[in-house]
Amino acid sequence: MRSDIKSGVEYAVITLLVAGLCLWQLISGANEPDPPAAKIAVMGLGLLVAGAMHCVFMLQLVRRTGRAFVPWFIAVVVLMPLGTAVLLALLLSESDTPSEN
Repeated sequence: MRSDIKSGVEYAVITLLVAGLCLWQLISGANEPDPPAAKIAVMGLGLLVAGAMHCVFMLQLVRRTGRAFVPWFIAVVVLMPLGTAVLLALLLSESDTPSEN
């Protein structure tokens, strides 16, 4: 895998993990009897920023690999978990070595 694509995949996965952590903290904080408003606000903003950055990194990978932008934009942004999983699976299954014929 090319180094620019590998680093893009790493950044996309890191931002996805951060978004998941923020979502987990947001849900667990909202279940408290008296949830602190500051924690809810910070975790909500963290979820928003991490989700947006994840989409940006995934769409940069689409451009770097030369795939059609509009279908992958719809898949990544609108169908976020499913489109991301499919694109990451495709990127990780590709190899730089030529196939033997």
